[in-house]
Amino acid sequence: MIPAWLWRPLILIAIAAIPIGSIAQTETPAYEVVSVRENHNPDPAWRMEFTADGVSALDVTLEYALQEAFGLYDERLWSGGPAWMKEKRFDIDAKFDVTKYPKPTLEQRRAMLQQLMKDRFKLVVHHETKQFPLYALVLAKRGPLFKETIDENLRHSDTWGVMCMHTRSRRGVLEMSGCPMDALASSIGGLAQGDLGRKVVDKTGLKGHFDFRLSWTPMMSNGLSTPPNGPDGGPSIFTAVKEQLGLELKPITGPLDTIVIDHVEMPSEN
Repeated sequence: MIPAWLWRPLILIAIAAIPIGSIAQTETPAYEVVSVRENHNPDPAWRMEFTADGVSALDVTLEYALQEAFGLYDERLWSGGPAWMKEKRFDIDAKFDVTKYPKPTLEQRRAMLQQLMKDRFKLVVHHETKQFPLYALVLAKRGPLFKETIDENLRHSDTWGVMCMHTRSRRGVLEMSGCPMDALASSIGGLAQGDLGRKVVDKTGLKGHFDFRLSWTPMMSNGLSTPPNGPDGGPSIFTAVKEQLGLELKPITGPLDTIVIDHVEMPSEN
């Protein structure tokens, strides 16, 4: 099963710089108008996106909204919180003054959304660093077999900056354009989660935006460890990463930041 975060509108990963003079360094952007309502629609049709002047969410769970607010989509890195966080759904609409904050960065947008959660859901969290079994994405001896994205093929957004585009994303196939290495590592870890069972972290040291094409034969759900090649004779994720990208997946143990939910409440109606 492909993790839900790969299909989110916000999966178009942004690498955004703070525009010179756009926001005073001493002033923290904040929403001026906020609406939060519980959604009782029997046919969920969720969506969530940052807009030019705020954030708009329809029919989303609090768990989903929190993952967007903190940019942390792996459920293994969250703990605590009541069961209703995964069940009850909400419509959230918030706006800021674009004349005061014309181009807030992704980090500033997430900080505003986190503050909204604190104000309206009485959210209290703390961070804990824990050790996890991981796969490190590293350079193979032959070096990278992919190319840097040419400038004219980079897509830009006033909201997101440079866009990381997933042109094809499904289990066994991954095509990306204009993406940094950490986005590749995250996508491999998500799409090949059944084969790997671990989060993938970038340890290549490569900077920039690149185009990637990767295909592999996913492991069958038979409880066996990953074989040298896929069950249909095609390459396993390990072989594909090495032969098609010039990279390797090395097992390591390393620290990851986790978020513990200490307290949260149902919001009062507007």
